[in-house]
Amino acid sequence: MATSRLHPVTAALSPEQLLLEALVNASRAFRHRLWPELERERLTSPMFWALNQLVLEGPMNVGRIAGACGVTSANVSSAVDRLESAGLVVRRSSAPDRRVVTLTATRQGRSVHRAIWSRVARDMVSSLGGVSTPELEAAARVLARLAQPQGAYVPTVEVRAR
Repeated sequence: MATSRLHPVTAALSPEQLLLEALVNASRAFRHRLWPELERERLTSPMFWALNQLVLEGPMNVGRIAGACGVTSANVSSAVDRLESAGLVVRRSSAPDRRVVTLTATRQGRSVHRAIWSRVARDMVSSLGGVSTPELEAAARVLARLAQPQGAYVPTVEVRAR
């Protein structure tokens, strides 16, 4: 097993604390790679995460998107308005009850979403250098298990050969 040099403060942390610290740092690195891609596509962070929910989970209403993203319906409403203006989502009223509005990602919305994820994933994986496929798979399994209790979207872990 390879060892790495730890910062003196980090070396005193428990394995659980090290995992949390690594998650925070990985999240920060992910956000720094995501932001330029959102700017490139002229999306705000709330717009992207609303679109992400619609692409991954399928049609839903504003309240359900807000719950999945951990924000208020007001935050999502303005983001969805902008997504609709950009042609990335459509609103549909329910036939039985026209007060019920469901949002769906358009083909263009799914394409933009896929492009963003592809570029961010490529950038992040390229920075991993010598990390083996089994190590990537193990990391993905650990992260998927961490996400499960919160009811978050947990993709099937599939790592393609590089």
